[in-house]
Parts: sequence; C-alpha cells; structure tokens
Amino acid sequence: MDVICSNCSFSSFISNVKSMYEKCFSFNHKNRSPPPANIPTALIYSPPEPLELLCVFPERTSRVCAAACSAVERAGGEARSLRCARETLDALRRDNDTRVPHVIVVDARQPQQLDALLLARAIRGTKNTQHVYLIAIVKKSAYLKDEFGVLAYLEAGFNRVMVETVNTTAWCAEVLQARSSAACSRAQIAATAALAAAADRCRDLVAITDDQQRILLTNKSWCRMLGWRLEEGPRPIHEAAGGEALRLATTGARDWEAPVTLRRRAAPDPIMLPCRGATIGLTKTTSHIVFVCEPSAGEGDRGRGSLHSIRRGSLDVRSVASDGLRRTSLAKLQGLPLEAPITKVISLLSAATEGAPPSTVACIERAVDMLRTSELYSPQMRDETKLRVEDPIATDLIGALLSREQVNQNLVYMQGNANVLSSRRSSNDSTVVRSQTNRTNIKHKTTGQLRELLDTALSWDFEIFRLEDLTRGRPLAHLGLALMGGRFDVCAALECDERTLLHWLTVIETNYHAVNTYHNSTHAADVLQAVAYFLEKDRLKNLLEPVEAAAALISAAAHDIDHPGTSSAFLCNARHPLAILYNDVSVLESHHAALTFKLTLNDDRVNIFKNLDRDTYKTVRHHVIDMILATEMTKHFEHLAKFVNVFYAKSSGSKEDGMHTDEPLSLDTTALSQPENVLLVKRMMIKCADVSNASRPQKFAMEWARRIAEEYFLQTDEEKAKDLPVVMPMFDRATCSIPRSQIGFIDYIIIDMMEAWAAFIDMPELVNHARSNNQHWRELDEAGVTTLADVKRVQRQNAIQAPPTTTAEPTTEE
Repeated sequence: MDVICSNCSFSSFISNVKSMYEKCFSFNHKNRSPPPANIPTALIYSPPEPLELLCVFPERTSRVCAAACSAVERAGGEARSLRCARETLDALRRDNDTRVPHVIVVDARQPQQLDALLLARAIRGTKNTQHVYLIAIVKKSAYLKDEFGVLAYLEAGFNRVMVETVNTTAWCAEVLQARSSAACSRAQIAATAALAAAADRCRDLVAITDDQQRILLTNKSWCRMLGWRLEEGPRPIHEAAGGEALRLATTGARDWEAPVTLRRRAAPDPIMLPCRGATIGLTKTTSHIVFVCEPSAGEGDRGRGSLHSIRRGSLDVRSVASDGLRRTSLAKLQGLPLEAPITKVISLLSAATEGAPPSTVACIERAVDMLRTSELYSPQMRDETKLRVEDPIATDLIGALLSREQVNQNLVYMQGNANVLSSRRSSNDSTVVRSQTNRTNIKHKTTGQLRELLDTALSWDFEIFRLEDLTRGRPLAHLGLALMGGRFDVCAALECDERTLLHWLTVIETNYHAVNTYHNSTHAADVLQAVAYFLEKDRLKNLLEPVEAAAALISAAAHDIDHPGTSSAFLCNARHPLAILYNDVSVLESHHAALTFKLTLNDDRVNIFKNLDRDTYKTVRHHVIDMILATEMTKHFEHLAKFVNVFYAKSSGSKEDGMHTDEPLSLDTTALSQPENVLLVKRMMIKCADVSNASRPQKFAMEWARRIAEEYFLQTDEEKAKDLPVVMPMFDRATCSIPRSQIGFIDYIIIDMMEAWAAFIDMPELVNHARSNNQHWRELDEAGVTTLADVKRVQRQNAIQAPPTTTAEPTTEE
C-alpha cells in the first residue's frame, strides 16, 4: 500500500485515498471478491447496557484493582473483584449468560500467584465468552523489555495488554473503550447467530465455506438431503459437491447460477440441483463462499405414488414402506391442546419427506413407525453369534434381564436374589426399626490397621473384604464416616453434626441383613466407595454441587437397605406384602427409598436432614429417590440408551439399513447445561457403582461373583421348595456354570455401560478390568471350572500365590 506524505494537500490526500480504495476493491479481476452485501445497521445495533467489569487480582489490597473499580463506578457501571482462577471460572459458569461481564481485567504481574495466560485460555473455552474483552495488566519493565512480548498474551486470548497504573482517569477511558468494543463484538455475534438461524430454517440447501473451500456451516436441509451430521466439523466442499457451480466458485466469480452435483451418503447416485452462489470478502481476497441449492420438485416425485399429500401437511396416506396402513392425520394431532415432544419429532420427520428422494422417504417413514411405539427404549435380543445355542446359561441370563413378562425383575443379576430368609420373617419384619440402643452401639475408634486401611478409601483397589473382617461385618459405618464425614464433608452440606451422621450410618447398616451373602452392608459400603471414587473425578467434581454429592453418597449407602436376598420377581410370585404395597412395580427399589426416609425422619438423633430448609430438603429427597430407583436392572438399557444418546455423537444409520459406521462415538458435554441431563449422569454414576464388582481387580471380582451366585442358588432352592415359578432357572446349583454366567453378564451388561461411563469421567481402568476379568472367566471355563466349590478352590490357589497379609486387628465395640 502506498504511503501518504504528511505534507500533501487535502485534495492530494483525497486522491491518494481513492487510489488506495480502488486497489483494495478492484472487482474487474476474476480472482477478487466483491464487498459484502449491505448489512442493515439495526441488525448489529447494540443497546446501551450498564458496564460490567470483573477484576482478577490475587492481592486483596491491590491499588490497581481499586483504581479500576473506582473508574467503573464513576462510569455508572458495576465492578467485581475475585482472587483466583477457580473463582473466576465458577463465576462465569454460575452467571449462566445473565451477568457475563463486558470486560475482564487479569493481573499478569505475578505469574507465580496467577497464571494469566492459562486463565485466558480457560475463559475463552467457556461458553458465550467470545465477546468478552480481556485486558492483561503487566509491569512497565516487562512491557518494555520485549517488543514482541504482547504476542503471547494475544495468542492466549487477551484483547489488550496494559501497563499497570493507579490513575482513575486513565482507567475510566480504558474500560469505556473496552466496553464499547465488547458491545460491538456481542452485537456482531448475535447478528451472525440470527443469520445462521435464518439459513437453518430455509427450505433451500445452504452451505458456507471458508477461503480454503472447507464447509463451515450447513443448514438442516443440506444435512437431511446429503446425510451429513452437524458435529462432524469442517470438510472440503469437493467431498459433497461438483459440477459447474463448484468450478465457478473456485475461480473467484462474484456470483453465479449454475447446476451443482451433490453426493449423498444414503444413495449411490448423485443428484443435480440448480445452485446460486456468491463470494464474500472484506478485502481483495475471498473469505467465504455461499452455496444455495434449490431442491428439485421432481427429485422427490419419482416412485413415491400418492406422497403428494405429504406436501399438503397430511400424514393420511399409504406408506411407501409397504405397511399398507392408514396413518393418523397430522391435522388431528396439531388440533390437540397438548403436544408431547415425540409428536413434534414425528411432525418434523414427516415434513422432512417433502422433496426428499424415495430412499430417504422410506427411511424416514420407517423411523416414524418406530417412534409411534410406546416402548422406545425396550431392549430386544440381537441375533449375534456370541449368543450361542450351546451356551444356554449366558442366553438365559440376558433373557431374564430383558424380560418384560416376569413382572419387573429388579436386580435380576446385580440387585440380588435368593435367600430363604424371606420365608422365615413375618411381613412386618422388613420394616421393623431396631431399638435405639442397638443402633448406636459402635464406637468408631480407628486404630492401627483399620486407620491405615481407611486412608486408602479413595483407591479403586480398596480392600473392601479386609475392611469387612477388621470391622467384624460392620464396614458401612466406618467407611461412611471416613468418606462422608471426612473427605466430602457431608455434615457441612446438610448442616448436621458428625454424631448425627454416625447415628444415621449405624441405623442404615443395622437394617442390612448380615445373613445375605451378597446384599449386605459390605455391598453397600462397596457401592459407597465406588461413588466416592467417581465423585473425585474432575468431570463430576466440577459438575455437582456439594448437596448433590452428599445426596449421591446417601443413595449409595442406603440403596439396598433391608434387602431380603431375593429379587422383586420372587416377591411378586410369592405375593409378598411389599409386592402388594408397591403394585408389583419397582418393589425393592421403592422399598429401599421409602425405608431410608422413614428411618431417617422418625428420630431426630439420626435425622441428617433436620436442619435443611424446605426447598433444599425437597431437592435432596428428589435426588436420593431418583438415584435409588435408577438401580433397578429392568431399566438398565433405558438409562444406558438415554445417556449415550445425550452425551455421545451418533453415527448415521444402522447395520440393518446399511448405513452403519464403526467409527468410535465422540463425547459431547454441551448437554450438561440442562438439569435433566445432569440427572442422567447421576443415574449412570450409581448404576455403574452398583455393578462395579465386575470392573474391580480380579480377586475382588471373583469373590463378588461367588457371593452373588450363592444368593441366586438360595433363591432357586426356595422357589423349588415352595413350588413357585423359577425366575432364573440357569442358577441351579446342580447345573450352573459360574464362569459362563459372568461372561454373559460382562459381555451384554457391563462392557457397553462401562465404556460409556469410563469415557465420560476419563477412567479407562473400568473397561480394562472388565475385559481382564472376562478373559479370566473364559480361561476358567476352558479349564472346567463350573461350581462354587471350583471357584473357591481357584480362590485358595490364588491366595497361596499372593503375598501374605498381616493379621486382622479387631476394632473396639460396645
């Protein structure tokens, strides 16, 4: 660009400016783009807002921070000051777009106290902070030392680097200019979002590329027609388009109208559509290329029979999917005063058939047929070679888990089954509250080996069975006090004292049945330890509030309280009073949740909720009940499918449709901003903790498998003795192969769930242990290990080979 001489006349100056403009915007050359179309000023108008300033200064009495805050108050704005990076990020997430500041000033003078560059990158990574104006405060000596020193700050996300000053006037001018820049940026982003929304709702196919001809933005019509997914990211335009339109676009023509050839994933044959395009650029180079393709009316007509009625908004036609059934008119659905989300989905899919090719229409109508069923998440057995006919144990086990005819088989595998105890107790014994003297009879004095063991309570290979021995079968109270009263400070979250928490843990543990081989207080302590371990992961630590974490720990400790050692299906078949009380629906889980609150609220000495206000109590109660009910195994596939559908990118199509891909699913955490999706996370957390024994180290997994098998055998024995339907015939102690039952359980229940959960919380050892245990059971199966006696023999051999442990030290009890 030519340099304008400072001594030239005004007319000469105008001439030079005109010449420069013509050089920058000469549109005669074929490779130069026109300026953008006229954008109305009102579209990017930013209404005046009170100035919002956020200062991040580690020093509490910083004069620079005080000067900045004073300047903002003079300008009629509001200033806040924080001390560390964590407080800053929490404030941005907590404000939830309502109080996102215009300007953030970060003290970069003392890197040892505050890493300003790292904080800037974290702020830019937070949602809806693109318009925030970041200012870094540096020392004058550092500013003058390196002429390119500001580059590091600019690359980290700062908009400006400012030398420290305590002059209020200078600060006032600085923050006002910064606020103006932030407001303009916010208006431009909002205008861009509005234009993108307009394109997304357009019937034409719209795609926008960058200067490298990579597609940056597509609308729904484009994705629907070509089978694209929005989350796949930028891709070259030539992967989807070709023909004369693409050739004109690459030559830099100002605008054009030419046919374009589009390649679709769902169909082998490309389609040709008329296309209108334009190039956009603020300078002589092109920054974006816009493609607008008009869907051909004839493209969707071929082979569609009477589908023209769909274009008039009616679904009352015969399906091309060969079902031959009359569909309900969409007009009738739209006339209802209430509309469910599934109705909206069906309406949108039906509207999508307009102008679509026959193959796409067939797929959409098939999807609509599936959505019209009432059991969207009802699992069905797949025809796979892994379910061999000659392996009936694994087949029967999974079939029992999926069965809808065996009246809510809650906990069919993990949630326990099989103890003759239920026949030896009266119908009221299950809800009897022990006397208070029996509830608080444990002095929790941890000494020696017990203290050392509890120090490792947040390790995934925690010795839960050693804790059972050291506490003489009372591990829940000791571990619960160490985790809930110590590490997670549940007392502070619930505003109760530690003695009340100890009494509550003692009462809860007393109401577990020690005679159960599996569903006893050791299982409860194991689930509590798993939940605590999960809560330590960064994803959950940043997601859940202290009250939510406390509710999760409470749910884990009490999730199987008063478990009779038999399944809900057994109770229904035996016409047990609990099954009558809960109408054969979620019998055990409903009883666990109800008894937890009954025992807690009946006595102030154990009521850990007594100091909570009404709203907080209702929130905690909702969380606890929801998580306990989530442990029902008949809802396993429903919870897993919802979790995967919300937090993982979906592949297009299925194996059956010939459009399935084996690409790994990618984690998408944007849905965490919605409270209903956080509920899915907490349900998955306690579900994975409840069945975590299969993902524990091998020696623990084997012991848990032995214990659960013994409970199942006892239930089958009692069913035969009482002439009741046998819920799980594969668990007959005379014929059952324990390795095969574990292989089937891990293959069809554990692996998929643990892979989804492990990726979410970044804990690959969950899957590694599960696969290792699966391989170990296969080796035992090949070696002829089948019965409980065989498993015990293998355990003894492994114990002999393992290094000896120290002698257990008993705890002091009253």
